[in-house]
Amino acid sequence: MSFTFARTHTCIASPKRANSSGRNFGVVFSQPPSAASRGLISLSRPVFKTILGFRVRPSDLRRIALMSEIVELRNGERLVVLTVEPPLGKYADKVGCWRDVRDDLLGGAFVDQLFTPYFIGEIDGEVVGSLSYYVATDRRGVGVIEFVATDENHRNKGIASILMKSAIERFLEDEGQALYLCTTNPIAGHLYERHGFTYHVGDGMRYLAQGAEAFDRERWVHQGEATVRDAHWGDLPALSALYNHPEPGWLLKDPLTESFAETRYESHFVKLLRRLEEGRGGFVVQENPTRVLVGAAAFERGQTFYDQHVAEMSFRVIPAYASAACELLERAIRKAGDIGVRTLQVSIAACDEDMAALAGTAGFAQEARLKDRLRVDDGWMDVLTYSRTVNGDVPPYRPIDDYYGTRKTWQHARVGE
Repeated sequence: MSFTFARTHTCIASPKRANSSGRNFGVVFSQPPSAASRGLISLSRPVFKTILGFRVRPSDLRRIALMSEIVELRNGERLVVLTVEPPLGKYADKVGCWRDVRDDLLGGAFVDQLFTPYFIGEIDGEVVGSLSYYVATDRRGVGVIEFVATDENHRNKGIASILMKSAIERFLEDEGQALYLCTTNPIAGHLYERHGFTYHVGDGMRYLAQGAEAFDRERWVHQGEATVRDAHWGDLPALSALYNHPEPGWLLKDPLTESFAETRYESHFVKLLRRLEEGRGGFVVQENPTRVLVGAAAFERGQTFYDQHVAEMSFRVIPAYASAACELLERAIRKAGDIGVRTLQVSIAACDEDMAALAGTAGFAQEARLKDRLRVDDGWMDVLTYSRTVNGDVPPYRPIDDYYGTRKTWQHARVGE
C-alpha cells in the first residue's frame, strides 16, 4: 500500500521548522530524504518508520496531506500547521467565520468564487489556533485576513505569528500583492506590524508584497473601458480594496453599511450581500479590462409593507472612472425596477459635492436637506436626500400578511372582515 502527499514540501528528519528553502513535515525516513524529495511524494510502507510519532493508517491520509509544516515552540511543544480549504469537515466548528455565511462558506458553497484557505495549528491533535485569508478564486492579487485566534491556554507561545507567516507565504506563492485586515487589539497590532502590515484606514492595516509598493498608484488609474456586472462573493477582497482606498474622500462612504470616510470596510460587504438576497435589493460592480473593480452600487428596499417600494441606494466610483459612473448607476436602477422598486433615494453628505454631481448624471435630484445630521469635528454637517422615480404605479412586492405582526388572511376571515 502507498500513501501520497498532495503538496510539494521538503521532508527532513528534524521536527524543527525547515529553513527558507522549504517547509517540513517532520517525517522520519528509514532511507535518505533525497529519495522522496521530488514533486509529488509517494511513500510505500518500507520507506518510512513514523509520521508525527504515530503509525499511518488510510484514515490519517487526509490529515497528513494537509500538513504545511511542524514547528518546535519555545517550550519544546510541537505545533503542527495544517492548511485546510472548504469544506472544512471536522474543523468547521473550530475556526472563526462570519455568522451570516458560516455554514455556506465553511461547507464549500463559495469555492467557485472565493478561495479561503484556513491555517490551523494543532498541538497533540488539539486545535490551538487558526486564521484564514480570502481571495477571489480566479484573481488572487488582493486578499483579506480574518479570524485570527489563539486558544487562551496556549497564548504567548508565538502560535499566531507562525500561522500568519504560513498564510503570507501561501498568499505570495499565488503572486498576491495586498492583504487587508483589521484589529482593535494593540497586542495584535504589534504582531501584524512585525509581519509587515502598516496602518491604513480606520482600524484597518495592510500588507504590500515586495515589489507592490506602487499598488495604489498603479491600480486606481484608467485602464480601458469598464463593464458592469452583478456582484458575487468572490468580490469581497476587491471591494475591500475599493472602499478602503482614500479616494474619493466622501464623508458618507456607504450609508447601507454605516461606513464613513474613516471606516475600514471588510465584513460590511458580506453582511450586505446576504441581506440583499431574495429580492430585498441588488449589488452591481464595475470592472475594468484588467479585472480591477473600480466602482460599485447597491440598493436595499424598505423592510415593511408600507415602504417596500422605496430603496436606499449607495455607490462608490474611483475618480479615474467618474465619467463612467452613469452606466454603473443606470444598471442598478434597472435592477431596482425589475424587482418592483418605485423610488430610489441616495443620502449624500452636503460636503460631498462631487458625489451629488455623479448622482445627477443618472437622473437623481435633490429632494430634501436634513440639517445637522452628521457630526464633523467640532461642528455639524447636513445630509442631502437625492431621489429618482424608477417605476410608476407598482404592485406590492410582498403582501401585507407576509410581514411580522400584521393580521393574516385567516385572521381576517375569522373576524368577518
